[in-house]
Amino acid sequence: MGLDSVEILMGWERAFNIQISDDDALVLRTPRMAIEYIARRLEAVDEAQKACLTLRAFHRLRASVISVTSINRRSFCPDARLRDLVGRDQWDAIRSSCGIDALPNPGWFWPRTVAELTRWTVLHAPQDLKPAGEPWTRAEIRCVVRAVVTHIIGSDDFGDDDDFIEDLRVG
Repeated sequence: MGLDSVEILMGWERAFNIQISDDDALVLRTPRMAIEYIARRLEAVDEAQKACLTLRAFHRLRASVISVTSINRRSFCPDARLRDLVGRDQWDAIRSSCGIDALPNPGWFWPRTVAELTRWTVLHAPQDLKPAGEPWTRAEIRCVVRAVVTHIIGSDDFGDDDDFIEDLRVG
C-alpha cells in the first residue's frame, strides 16, 4: 500500500469518524467496495437523501457569510472569489455562525472561490452537514468517498468500479 492509498484511507476515516483495519483496507480495491464497506459500517439507508452534502454545505456557508458580512445573496455564487466577499477578520464569526468548526483557518489555507470552500467542507466536515441522528445514505457516502479520492489523485475522471492500483495508479 503506497502513500496515496494511506492518505485515501485516512481521509475516509476522518470524514466518517471510523477506523478501517489494515486487513479491511487491503481488500478495498475500488471506490464501490469502499462505499459498500463504509455503508455497512455506518448502517446506511438506501432512501433518497433530503439534499446532497454539497448543496447543504453551499447553503449553510452562504447563510453564514451573508449574516456576518451583509453581502448581497447573489454575490455568493460558486465562482465568486472568497477574498472579495469575506475579510479574514470575519472568518471566526463565519465559522461560529455556520457551526462548522473545521472550516479552514485562513492563516494556513484560504480557498480561492466559494466552490473550492464548498468542496473543502464536504471533504473535511461532512458529518457537520448532517443533523444529529440523521442516518447516512449510500449517495452521501459515495459523494464523500469520491471527494476524498478526487482530492488525493487530482482527478474526478474515474468510475466506481475502477481498481485503485491498476486503473487509477494509486500507489
